[in-house]
Amino acid sequence: MDQRDLERKTREVFHGIHVAQGCDQNIFDRISNLLSQEYLRVSSGFFMDKVCLDAGCGSNAYKTYKMLQMGAKRVYAFDLDKTIFESAEKNLREFNGRYELAVGNVLNMEYNDNSFDFTHCAGVLHHSRDVFKGLGELARVTKPGGTLYIETCGKGGFVREINSMLRVKYAKDDEFKSLIDNLENTDLLKMVKWFFSIMEEHGDDIGKEIPWLWVEKLLDKDLVLTIKDRIMAPSLTENSEEELVDWFNENGFRKVERLTRYPKLENIRRLLSPVYFKYDSKLARFLYGSGSVQLKAIKDK
Repeated sequence: MDQRDLERKTREVFHGIHVAQGCDQNIFDRISNLLSQEYLRVSSGFFMDKVCLDAGCGSNAYKTYKMLQMGAKRVYAFDLDKTIFESAEKNLREFNGRYELAVGNVLNMEYNDNSFDFTHCAGVLHHSRDVFKGLGELARVTKPGGTLYIETCGKGGFVREINSMLRVKYAKDDEFKSLIDNLENTDLLKMVKWFFSIMEEHGDDIGKEIPWLWVEKLLDKDLVLTIKDRIMAPSLTENSEEELVDWFNENGFRKVERLTRYPKLENIRRLLSPVYFKYDSKLARFLYGSGSVQLKAIKDK
């Protein structure tokens, strides 16, 4: 797959996922609230009067919305094609005059050097062909003394090995691809009902003891869209935390800091929130290796 086809397919996959997420206010709130001053470990008012970049903003421009809500003077946001205009502008309309949407690529950005006080890039670099070229571009457009934040895919772990296997199966197995493409949370709920019914026929009544409301929460729409996110993207690059930190240290950044959050989830992934938060615990390392690497650094003046 050449670069242009990769970018087209990547945007196609994520536009579909983002549109589905945008139809659910709870999902929109959950994802936009992943960015906060508390999470970034900065003072209240950090975003006031800052010019920011949301590189690879996605169709819903969640983090653009959040930065503007937290007081950013202006936010520039881009993604791979014009599909972002279909929904992002609807989400940002209350901030008219304070943002600019564009079509662009994190590997070759059309912004001047030293343009942004805060540069944000989450969930993007690992879907590109060259993580470190993208980092170089993000560094280039960040002002001296400005902050660069990235969130990208770490390396290793049992869950990631399973995910890699499923991604290969998705690419090669048309039946499995169709299953994932068309998966809905109602399919998961039907499966659970089937299990419970067969168990009940054999004298196991556990299905009657588990409140169905819990089952519906654990297997919600947000979970299905996360599954699609992990499997359907055409390209996924893994980098260890050490590789990424070394890059920052060697390319003019200081105060490189790994961040962590305790995600507020309703579905079955809430059982994993402790290992998402304690990414350096033995269990987290076994399951996820480097995990989701979330780094903040200051560009040297």
